[in-house]
Amino acid sequence: MRQKVIEFAISQGYETALRLKNWKGFEVYEPIMKKDEVSYTGLPLLILVKGDEIRMSTPEEALEQLNS
Repeated sequence: MRQKVIEFAISQGYETALRLKNWKGFEVYEPIMKKDEVSYTGLPLLILVKGDEIRMSTPEEALEQLNS
């Protein structure tokens, strides 16, 4: 599954993803930007995985996960 998450991160414009702790039944990954490219700041969206579904978090989910 990790390779699929990295492929998803790349498809979203990131270089890779770092595994974080589980949250609300999801595996959680932090998408990592490419080192030599400009990184735009904004909400710290996460990659959420449940079963075969891989998706970006909503802004609300990202903030809720940060506060957990």
